[in-house]
Amino acid sequence: METATENPNPNPVRKKESGCFYYLLIFLVMGFFSVISQHDSTDEPSGSYVKPHHTRSGKLVKGHVRKSYSTSPNAQRSRNNSKKFRYLHPGRYDKK
Repeated sequence: METATENPNPNPVRKKESGCFYYLLIFLVMGFFSVISQHDSTDEPSGSYVKPHHTRSGKLVKGHVRKSYSTSPNAQRSRNNSKKFRYLHPGRYDKK
């Protein structure tokens, strides 16, 4: 016959673990995502956003990101000397 002082549940009561492990896990996950997000962003802008607008002829231009380019003198010189630039701007290099 059982007495009133015995535990009716035959399985022993498990003590709850401290939340230290869970806090550490959450901290590591947050740190991982912060490192990933810092890696994707750069200090220099990759371009500028151009809002949708209408041209003078009435054509609608969609919003887009304008590509950035280098403003150094050497980069400007190499762009000016390229065949494509000369083809697109024939008036600048007319032989007189």
